[in-house]
Amino acid sequence: MSRKLNLHQDAVIKSLNDPVRRQLFEFISQSTQPVGREAAAKAAGISRTLAAYHLDRLATAGLLAVTFARPEGRTGPGAGRTAKLYALAQSEVSVSLPARNYRLLGSLLAQAASADTSGAVLAALHQAARGEGRKLGQGGDGLVPLLDELGYEPEVDEHGEISMRNCPFHQVAQQQTEMVCSMNYELVSGALEGCQLDCGRAELSPQSGRCCIVVHPH
Repeated sequence: MSRKLNLHQDAVIKSLNDPVRRQLFEFISQSTQPVGREAAAKAAGISRTLAAYHLDRLATAGLLAVTFARPEGRTGPGAGRTAKLYALAQSEVSVSLPARNYRLLGSLLAQAASADTSGAVLAALHQAARGEGRKLGQGGDGLVPLLDELGYEPEVDEHGEISMRNCPFHQVAQQQTEMVCSMNYELVSGALEGCQLDCGRAELSPQSGRCCIVVHPH
């Protein structure tokens, strides 16, 4: 039986199926700042014109967001045209074949848990998250690779502190922020226990554009 994709899903699949576009997308997704065409072209080893073409296709598919800014260090008349910059789109994009709606399921479960005034459901969620984190930590190759695999996009600074550039549960967190953040805390704390890392501790430290969890070294 054939199944039809909607146009948005089709555009996403076609965009990431191309190896050059996938390379450009991965490069930009790992950048902490918007990326210009020249830098993207250099990273992919292609011409600026070809990079521009692929970047615009990724933007059309909704995978990248586009902004315009004047190049740094150039001011006044003759400073040149504003540069077109690309960054990872904030909107969540997922493709499932056949169609599945796990986002809706997560939202409904979160709403049901928040409606429980006894606190029993939330306590069970915390227990399950910590247990799952502990189990994942025991079977992984270390904390940072595990966090990356889970979708947190961890970033380690020079002091060994780990911040998360992405919340894997972003869409549900917009509706049930406190619940999702506390679940994140328990999941990461469990992972620390599973990895047997006594040198680190998780902390709730919400920041704009990042996950609410930070891991501090002792």
